Amino acid sequence: MPFPIFHKETVRIAFVGLGDRGRTALRLLLSVPGVQVTALSDLRSSNVRAALQLLPSYATPLCADGFDAYKALCQAETVDLVYICTDWTSHVPIALEAMNSGKDVAIEVPAATTLEDINRIVGTAKQTARQCFLLENVCFEQQVIDAIASIRRGDIGDIVHAEGSYYHDLGDRWAPWRLDINRQQRGDLYPTHELGPICQALDIGGSDYLQTLVCMDSTAFSGPQVYETVMHQPAPDFQNGDHTTTLLRTARGCTILLKHDVLTQQPYERQLTFIGTRGRITLNDTGRPSHEEMSLAMNRRLVESLTQGVPYGISLYDLATWCAVIPLSRLSIERGFSPVPFPTFTI
Repeated sequence: MPFPIFHKETVRIAFVGLGDRGRTALRLLLSVPGVQVTALSDLRSSNVRAALQLLPSYATPLCADGFDAYKALCQAETVDLVYICTDWTSHVPIALEAMNSGKDVAIEVPAATTLEDINRIVGTAKQTARQCFLLENVCFEQQVIDAIASIRRGDIGDIVHAEGSYYHDLGDRWAPWRLDINRQQRGDLYPTHELGPICQALDIGGSDYLQTLVCMDSTAFSGPQVYETVMHQPAPDFQNGDHTTTLLRTARGCTILLKHDVLTQQPYERQLTFIGTRGRITLNDTGRPSHEEMSLAMNRRLVESLTQGVPYGISLYDLATWCAVIPLSRLSIERGFSPVPFPTFTI
């Protein structure tokens, strides 16, 4: 899909979701030239008030709080782009409302967690001719960009295998919603930090595509105890295993290994490894400064794509493909850890 150009220097942005993550995103985005925040929304009025403190004193945004408050923002004539930083369960209805109201959308990862919702986002974006940007900031980390450039130059030969790990002890940071999702669902629930850069390096959606997925998880050894400690109530029905391993194979015969663990007590780790016929590249997360730098780079590219027509670098096909690992990994587990075919998304 071609990127529209606004033919003006400023993008008017509505923020939906102003918790810790949302306010951090707002602060970073305000430093990008060409941004005007014209609307703010959150379930809690206290979060809206806190976000207002970040805006210039002369700003007079439309503000709304409550469950359906985002609808007024999506319909406002003073909004070009709706920037969604809510919990995962509300991403899809907000995005659909925004696109159906003629607004472009930027969504924190994952954009959707079921194949039905992924197809709804894709279908609505195509029908309304609106842009739907996946806010996967790891793809804008400088060491990732450099590694992908090296791989495309052929520095380590042909890629044979790639791995990505996401280990992050949730603790009580995202309670209750993220722990509740892990209580209710099995599978790799947060794959895009690793899979996004891997797919870009392997040219998934170009010269290659994902063909088969198989997933296996451990028993939920830690989950019930973590849930009870944080939520102060038992969770005998806790679903997600402590450690989830997903293996994918591409049409060209490359393999991809994804590892997800947010429940055991171990240090945070985000790692990428690319193995080629003539060498390997391994990347490790470099800490908070890098997180802000890559988020800022992502937001700059987002604004430039809308004002100047610069390619954002993550397509609607990528959004669908990367997010599809969530429901497919769950399906593989439900079928006794069996291989499942990867769907073909027509964008």
